Amino acid sequence: MLPLECSYPISMDIFDVKEMFSRYYVEPAVARKQVPAQWKIKIHENGQALLLVMVQDCKKMVLERLFNVGSVRMAHIWIELEGPPEVIATRPGTSRTLPTWYWYIQPHQLDSRLAFFMFKLAGVSAQYVRTISLGGAPGGIRSGEVHESKTAGGDYHWTETSQLYPQPDIITGSHRFYRAYGSRESEAHAQCFTHFLADAQVELVASPDSTVGKLGFGGTLAGFSNPVWVKHCHVSYRVKLKLKTKHSRQS
Repeated sequence: MLPLECSYPISMDIFDVKEMFSRYYVEPAVARKQVPAQWKIKIHENGQALLLVMVQDCKKMVLERLFNVGSVRMAHIWIELEGPPEVIATRPGTSRTLPTWYWYIQPHQLDSRLAFFMFKLAGVSAQYVRTISLGGAPGGIRSGEVHESKTAGGDYHWTETSQLYPQPDIITGSHRFYRAYGSRESEAHAQCFTHFLADAQVELVASPDSTVGKLGFGGTLAGFSNPVWVKHCHVSYRVKLKLKTKHSRQS
């Protein structure tokens, strides 16, 4: 059997997105167990790796610039990777572009059965979850949660304490992220018109059988975050499918 690889593009646009963009320093040796060897984990000056937990409440999601899924809440659990320096073009209406972040990701968590079905149909790694709550408006204290299943456990929640900026910091954001799963491997590039609204401290608590808990970083994590509003984010995916074909030797 010889390997055969094919790939196909997919796109997602999300609009009017309220977001908690939280990061936590974690042990690199533990992070390494979650990331295939072909990707290199980024180690920061403090000797730690970085875990991102991003929770989004999207007013509208459009797939392939055609299918309007409507409002969707999503949660994303990513580990930061090394990547080449890149600064994309600054979008009109933003003040500057932040350098591209690189990530290895867990499946996108979605509270919409329709969005989950469309992601799975497209071959993008996704997980349907029971509920996602962002926890209200930023400024002061807010608490949110993700319930992954109907049974007890399988959830994580957080408390975020933030102080709003006098004016939003309006930037162009760029993220490239990757995942290997089964016979597929995906890569994506997100380009976002983003308003950073505040600085915040956050505490995350995860049950052992939740996606966060299974990573092995512990049940309670203290980190930092930014409440964010995203005007528009365009994500272009490319899914690679690895197939096997029979090879016959002629005599």
